[in-house]
Amino acid sequence: MHEVVVTGYGIVSALGVGVPEFCRRMFAGDSGISGIRGALVASNFPVAVAALVPRTGLGQPRSLKNSDAGDTPTSWRFAGLATEEAMASLPSEVMVDAIVYATSDGVNFDLLKDSFRNFVVDTFDWDSTRSETCLEFIRSILEQNGNGHVPDESVISINNACVSSNQAIGIAFHRIRSGQWTRAVVGGVDARCNDHNLMNFHLLGALSTAEGSDASSPFSKNRSGFVRGEGAATLILETRQAAEARGAPVLGYVVGYSATSDAYRLTQGRTDVMGAAKAISLALEDAGCAPEQLSAISAHGTSTLINDSLETAAIKKMFGLRAYEIPVVSLKSQLGHSTVAAGAMEAVASLLMLREQKLAPTINYTHPDPDCDLDYVPNVSRPAFLNLVLSNNFGFGGQNSCVVFKRADA
Repeated sequence: MHEVVVTGYGIVSALGVGVPEFCRRMFAGDSGISGIRGALVASNFPVAVAALVPRTGLGQPRSLKNSDAGDTPTSWRFAGLATEEAMASLPSEVMVDAIVYATSDGVNFDLLKDSFRNFVVDTFDWDSTRSETCLEFIRSILEQNGNGHVPDESVISINNACVSSNQAIGIAFHRIRSGQWTRAVVGGVDARCNDHNLMNFHLLGALSTAEGSDASSPFSKNRSGFVRGEGAATLILETRQAAEARGAPVLGYVVGYSATSDAYRLTQGRTDVMGAAKAISLALEDAGCAPEQLSAISAHGTSTLINDSLETAAIKKMFGLRAYEIPVVSLKSQLGHSTVAAGAMEAVASLLMLREQKLAPTINYTHPDPDCDLDYVPNVSRPAFLNLVLSNNFGFGGQNSCVVFKRADA
C-alpha cells in the first residue's frame, strides 16, 4: 500500500481568505461570526448571526479574471480561490487523476415561502449553482494549469450532509493508498448562507437565535444551537513516492478513514453513540493507530445540545478514562458550521495544528457542562506535542465519518 501525503491546501473562510490569514486568526482565537440582520436578512429575522466569508477584497480566481464578478457563482469563487491556492505547489504538466469534492445543489425553497415572507431581505448573493457545474469549473482550473483532463468517471461529487468533505477525503485516500490513483484534488464548498437556507435550519430547531459573535459555544452549558457558516477548502493528495519524485513539500499524511451509519433518526444521532464510537474506532484501526497514540481530536462540535453531549459520550465510549487526557477542539466555535465544507476546512486546521505543534482553541467556552467534561482547550490556544489528529464529522441522516492525519516529519 502507498503512503498518502498532502502536498497543498487552500482555504476560504470567515476567518479570512488564504491559509496564512486563516492560520493566524485561528490560533489567535478570533471569531468569524457577525450580525446579518438588515443586510442578509430583515431586521426581525429569527436568526441574528452567521459566519460569512468577507466579500471585501475576496477577488476572483485567476481562471475567472476576465469574468464579471457579479455573474460569477459564489461557490465557483470560493472553490476556485481555495483550489488555486492548493495548487501553488503543483506545477503544470503534473497530472491529476481525480477530483472528489463535496458540494451542494441549489435548492428550491418555494414550499417555505409562507414561513419567511415577512423576514426576507434577499439582497445577498444566493448561489443556486448545481454541484456538477462547480466540479466542472474545478476541472477547468486543472486543465488551464496544464494538469491534464480528469475523465468523467473520476470527477466525483459528494453530497451527504455534514460528513461530505470527510468522505471526499476518505474516498481519495483509499484509492490513492491502493494504487488506483496517484494524485487527486479533494475538498468541499458551501456558499448557501442565505435567507432560505437559514430559515430551513431554523424551522428544524437547529440554529442558535443568540446575538453576538459568541453565539457558537460548543460544549459550553449555555450552547443553544449551531451558527451557519460558509467557505471552501481544497487539498492535494498524492502518493509519497510521487511527491518525492517531483520534490513537492509534504504538509502532512492522511493515514486513516472510516464511515458508518446510525440507521436511527434523520436529525439526531443514536443515544447509545454506537455508530459514532464505531467510526472513531474504525478510523484508528485503518490508521494502524492504538488509542493511546492519538494526540488530539478536531471535533464535529456543532454547539447543539444533543450533538455535543453525544460526541463527548462517543469519545468516552471509545477511549475510556484516557478520553480526559485527549484535547478536543471545535473549530465551529470560530467558523460556524459550513455543513458539506466543514470537514475539508477542519482538515486544513488539523494539518496546521500538526505543523505548528499548537492546539487551536474552542472559543466561547464559559459554562462547564457536566455532560461535556473533557479538555476542550477553552478559549486560548496552547502548545502541544501533536503526532496524530482525528477529525470527526457527524451529520444528518445518522452519517459518521472520521479521518486521521499525521504530522509531516513524524
